[in-house]
Amino acid sequence: MNNVINAGSPLYGRLVADNSIQNQDILSMQARIPMQFRDPATAPLRKLSVDLIKTYKHINEVYYTKKKRKAQLSHNETRSNKKEKKYVHNDGHDDENYDYIIKHGEKFLDRYEIDTLLGKGSFGQVVKAFDHEEKCQVAIKIIKNKKPFLNQAQIEVQLLEKINKADIHSRYIVKLKGHFTWKNHLCLVFELLSYNLYNLIRNTNFHGVSLNLTKKFAQQLCCALAFLSSPELSIIHCDLKPENILLCSPKRSAIKIIDFGSSCHVGQTLYQYIQSRYYRSPEVLLGIPYDLAIDMWSLGCILVELHTGEPLFSGKNEVDQMTKIIEVLGMPPGYLLHGASKTSKYFDRLSDNSYVLKKSTDTRKERLPGSKRLDTILGVDNGGPGGRRRNEPGHSLADYMKFKDLILRMLTYDPKKRISPTNVLRHEFFLKHSVDN
Repeated sequence: MNNVINAGSPLYGRLVADNSIQNQDILSMQARIPMQFRDPATAPLRKLSVDLIKTYKHINEVYYTKKKRKAQLSHNETRSNKKEKKYVHNDGHDDENYDYIIKHGEKFLDRYEIDTLLGKGSFGQVVKAFDHEEKCQVAIKIIKNKKPFLNQAQIEVQLLEKINKADIHSRYIVKLKGHFTWKNHLCLVFELLSYNLYNLIRNTNFHGVSLNLTKKFAQQLCCALAFLSSPELSIIHCDLKPENILLCSPKRSAIKIIDFGSSCHVGQTLYQYIQSRYYRSPEVLLGIPYDLAIDMWSLGCILVELHTGEPLFSGKNEVDQMTKIIEVLGMPPGYLLHGASKTSKYFDRLSDNSYVLKKSTDTRKERLPGSKRLDTILGVDNGGPGGRRRNEPGHSLADYMKFKDLILRMLTYDPKKRISPTNVLRHEFFLKHSVDN
């Protein structure tokens, strides 16, 4: 069938007429509705060409505004959660760590007005307070509300009461003024002292104090250890370090030992894991039964740090600590290693029953026994550490030789051969100095 429409066909005329009507309708509509054109300034093509930098800036602004808003919401949520979690124990008096929540101005027993937080530790917190009864400032140690910390704090109270009774003038040990319980927390009230010896070292930009001042501190600390080792006390401090030795006043060299929270009587040792790592004795590292001699080891380390400004043995862990000790002092005697429970942690035993340090996995860090000399650390032949004390009075070669000899006697591996608190005061390093009693 032929579908072609001829020009003369009536149907052709109908189609032409219909098209004409449709065209007229379109023209009529266009006349009624004005044509709208996009503003060239907002056209996408312009935004991605001429205004490209402006476009990117806008995108960045939107992105970072959203990010900042999101971070702020997250921060507020975290703060809210922390606030909710803070008052979680002991009817809202303790935080999530069982520490008492300190409130400035609060009065304990209607007597001790809380001022500021002085420090925190595993045991709890220490705050400065005003004693309205005695009209003086005090330091209050607030023990965590947990049984193990309470038990140890009760031992500390017993030891300090015994110490204060034996030394009514509290010459070398901090004075415990009293103790009480406040909202399930044992509180120990101490005389308020000044800053600690670590703060003093830091104030020297870790360059250390003079040998003369080191000597003054050393003699007082030796007197303190001699006092603690007396037959009526026989107390091991167990955590002697610069942070636990405080100046009585910022303008004087008088010092006192604090923190008997890890202490014990000789023969009544409680823990194997004691002493801060830098000041930990070989017998504790090796698992050998310990006594008063561990405090003398710590003191030797402290005196070197006081003068040089840096820890003598700054191990990252126990193995590294032992390695650093051996690097300066050489290998421990074999008879100490034979009976020690932790010897295999640090040493390999050879077929001839001698010992060698376990090899480090990092050969670059391999250190030989005795490869680092104490003379060099102290600057015995070089005017002190880094030559900083050259030509200063009290820093002669003879002075340094005496100091080095004292340190080596304090750092003798065998605790039975280590210099004792009673003998140390007779050492020639102290001959020209005496402590004002």
